[in-house]
Amino acid sequence: MPELNENKNSPEEQESSLSPEEKSEGDEGKSAKRITRRQALAVLGVGAGGMALGSLLATWGVTSQSIAEGRIAIRMTPTKMIVTDRARCSGCQRCEMMCTLKNDGRACQHIARVQVSRNYNFGHGVDTLDGTFENFQFSVESCKQCNDAACMNYCPVHAIYSSEKTGTRLVDEERCIACGMCSAACPWNMPVVDTVTHVSKKCVSCGRCAQQCPNGAIKFIDWQDIAEVALAQGTVSTFGLVGNAV
Repeated sequence: MPELNENKNSPEEQESSLSPEEKSEGDEGKSAKRITRRQALAVLGVGAGGMALGSLLATWGVTSQSIAEGRIAIRMTPTKMIVTDRARCSGCQRCEMMCTLKNDGRACQHIARVQVSRNYNFGHGVDTLDGTFENFQFSVESCKQCNDAACMNYCPVHAIYSSEKTGTRLVDEERCIACGMCSAACPWNMPVVDTVTHVSKKCVSCGRCAQQCPNGAIKFIDWQDIAEVALAQGTVSTFGLVGNAV
């Protein structure tokens, strides 16, 4: 599974880039900083696969069996873990509508950063046994925020860049020439050129799709929250959490 590059700034630089709203208040001796992916994994001493095999992520419905069955998919950014659950998706496509209403001011499935409708009938292909023509299980697709992002590498005008704040791959709309190379280069064709605005659209990890999913099929989980669960379960100590967060 592709993972996004770690934020290479120092902890001090990361802290200075956060807005006051993003800085969580400390309690029980924890640091007031937001816990990053690197810090959370350092504290836990395991990778994402190791966490899934344990009970730590069971709070969010993630188990080793659900991953092995292909029901759960996990993607990671420096600030979030994004979990999609096919078993919870009803195919209502509300995520697509709310994504475009927030980011584009209009409902338009074609340019939605999260995709359900294009896999609605057959899934990823005619042999997947997904969708309305077989098992009524729907695939929720979104940007993988790749470590070595093809969309960014093949953009001829360098309009796609990595956000210093979140690590998310973003499109510079002033530079974009709507050539469609990003979509052609992406193995999942996730960037899409808006034929109205003539600008490429891709996921900005805003979380609107997760907020509006009626079944909880999409979850954006802060690494801070994962670290706090680990603390509550006794997986790590307060001293270890604070020490690795500073």
